[in-house]
Amino acid sequence: MARLLRFADVAVTFTADQFQGIYRGKQYHESDFHEVLKRAQDYGCEKIMLTTMTLAGAHQNLKVVREFPNMCTLTLGVHPYHAGELYINDDAKDGEGRGKDALQELEDLARTLLAERPSPLVAFGEIGLDYEYLDRADKESQKRAFRDQLEVATKLDLPLFLHVRESCADFVDIIRPYLSRFPRGGLVHSFTGSREEMHQLVDLGLDVSVNGVCFRTEEQLDMVRHIPLERLHLETDAPWCEVLANDPKIAPYLADARPLPASRKHNKFVVGQMVKTRNESCTIERVALVVAGLKGIPVEDVARAAWDNSVRMFGLGVREG
Repeated sequence: MARLLRFADVAVTFTADQFQGIYRGKQYHESDFHEVLKRAQDYGCEKIMLTTMTLAGAHQNLKVVREFPNMCTLTLGVHPYHAGELYINDDAKDGEGRGKDALQELEDLARTLLAERPSPLVAFGEIGLDYEYLDRADKESQKRAFRDQLEVATKLDLPLFLHVRESCADFVDIIRPYLSRFPRGGLVHSFTGSREEMHQLVDLGLDVSVNGVCFRTEEQLDMVRHIPLERLHLETDAPWCEVLANDPKIAPYLADARPLPASRKHNKFVVGQMVKTRNESCTIERVALVVAGLKGIPVEDVARAAWDNSVRMFGLGVREG
């Protein structure tokens, strides 16, 4: 493809094992994230948001952002999978529960990072609800962590970075009373729900981002097709959620995709090559191509709209104009 489009990947989980060279609990190679970023740039991905799932992960992400400040920014929050970690010491004898300590730690770190110019912190999250994996955190713990973190976020001038899976009704009930306190809005990332649920979120004033996992079913394709262009963002959610190029539902939309770099299995790792089945930001063009195909519009229009929306909401270190 002759054109080189401009992308911001608004969801990459650097802290995932695969980016540390770990597969099924075994270390196969050192972290090669600098090579991942180089490949991203080669494919037009200029900006990457590192999504934070835990307090410890925030510090890991921050190290990367310090090393690559022109390309990377980060979010700050505790993912619903880890909701229980906020309250692990609630029964402490001194009466000071871990919830208070952890939430204060989140706020303190956010304020410290926001005092920097430019700030590496561009969103509060990843927060929300996920009822698909309740073995990781039960519903009540998730709802408590969501509300408590929304309270923290109201004290900060940040957009929200949100997670909603199999939980849209409860999510809407919880977040609706808070939204007037977030003038910079928020993004529901990696959304895989129905068209009707997507419209509920958009009607609340939220934006929506998509990746390869949002293209798995006909219902999801219908949802993506109807996301308003002015509310659309693009992401890979790497190292997961790859675009399945051999899926007959979406393969026709990928005819013009640039060939990806060479890849090998993780146990035959070579520096400078991709790892098979590990998603990367260099594939974000394929996300845009599928969205464009579903909407029946040029991929340039999709890429431009998503870039503008992400820069508007998160800044990403891009100067206005």
